[in-house]
Amino acid sequence: MIYRPAAPDDGPEMLRLIESHATGGKMRIIYSRRPDVYQSYKTECADAEMILCVDDDGRILAQFTCLPRKLYIDREICTVGYVTGLHKTDGSHVNIMKLLLAGYARSSAKQFFCSFLDDNQSAFNMFAKRGLIHQICDYSTYLFSTAAMKPARHGLSFRCATIGDTERLLHFYNEAGSKYSYFPVFSSMDDFPGLTVPDFFILENGDNIVAAGALWDQKTYKQYIALGYEGIYRFATVGNPLLRALRYPTLPKINEAAHFAYISFLLCRDNDSILERALLGEISAAAHSYDFVTVGAAKGSAMGQYLDSVKSIKIGSRLCNIDYNRSGAAAITETPLRFECALL
Repeated sequence: MIYRPAAPDDGPEMLRLIESHATGGKMRIIYSRRPDVYQSYKTECADAEMILCVDDDGRILAQFTCLPRKLYIDREICTVGYVTGLHKTDGSHVNIMKLLLAGYARSSAKQFFCSFLDDNQSAFNMFAKRGLIHQICDYSTYLFSTAAMKPARHGLSFRCATIGDTERLLHFYNEAGSKYSYFPVFSSMDDFPGLTVPDFFILENGDNIVAAGALWDQKTYKQYIALGYEGIYRFATVGNPLLRALRYPTLPKINEAAHFAYISFLLCRDNDSILERALLGEISAAAHSYDFVTVGAAKGSAMGQYLDSVKSIKIGSRLCNIDYNRSGAAAITETPLRFECALL
C-alpha cells in the first residue's frame, strides 16, 4: 500500500468512494462533491490537503482531507485543520491510523478538529479509546422551513448588504468574531466560494452594524442527495402540503440534491442573543426560494436553546479536537465557542 497526496486526475475515483457510503438512521443520505471531488475541496479551501491510500495497481482504498483555515482561538489567529471525508473501500485492510498520520505530518496546520455524527458511535469510540480525540462540544445542525419562524420586532434597520458595505462588514466580522474560538478569520469578503457581499444581511443602528449573517448556497460544489426515508421522513418530501402547513422543512425527492442554503456567519456585536434571533428570522424569511435553510449551534448555547424550540429536523454530532501525538491536551478555550455550520 502507498500513502500519497491526491492529484487532480484522482477526482472521479474519489467521488465513487465518497458516494459509496450513505448515512444511517431514518434518512439515508449521501454527501457528495459532484462533479469533481478534487476540485470541490480545492474550491472550498485552496490549501486543501487530500491524502490517499492506494494499492499496488493504483486503486484508491481509502482517503481523507484536511482543510486548513485561519480561525480565532482565544483571540489569537491560528491555522486549524478541519479533518473530513474519511472513507475506505469495504473489505480493504487499510491502516487508517497510518493514513491519518501521513496527512498530519504533511499538513500546514498545527491544530486539528473533526466531527462525528451521533449515529457513528463506533468510529467515535475507536478514536476516543486510543486517546486520539477530546470532545469540544455537542453540536446540532437544524434543517427548518423558511416559514418556521417569524421575524421578531427589533427596531433596527434590516437590509441586504451592498458592495459599499464591504469594508464595514470586514471590520465587523473581525472585531466581533475575534471574541469567539473557532470562528473563521475574514481576510476579505471574498474568502468563501460562492459567497459575495450581496449574500450578506445586516441589522444596523444608524451607521453602526450590530449584527450580520449570510445565505450561502454551496450546491455547485457540495451536495446532499437522498437515497431513502423511513418513519415520519417519508412524508417530508417535496410537495407535501401537510408538512408545509405544519412548517416542517421540505426534504428532496429520492436521488435529488437538496435545494437549501446555510444561514452562515450569524454574529452580533454585543453577543445579544435576542438580536441574533431577530436576524435569524429576517434572513430565514428572505430565503423563501429555498426548500429549507440550515444553521448549527453548540449544545447549551443561547442559539442552540432557541433552535431546539423551532420545528425542525435536527442532526446531532460531536466536535472533537484531534490529539494525534497523544499529548493529552484537552480542547478547552477561554472564549465562547462559535463554529460555522457551513464549514463542517
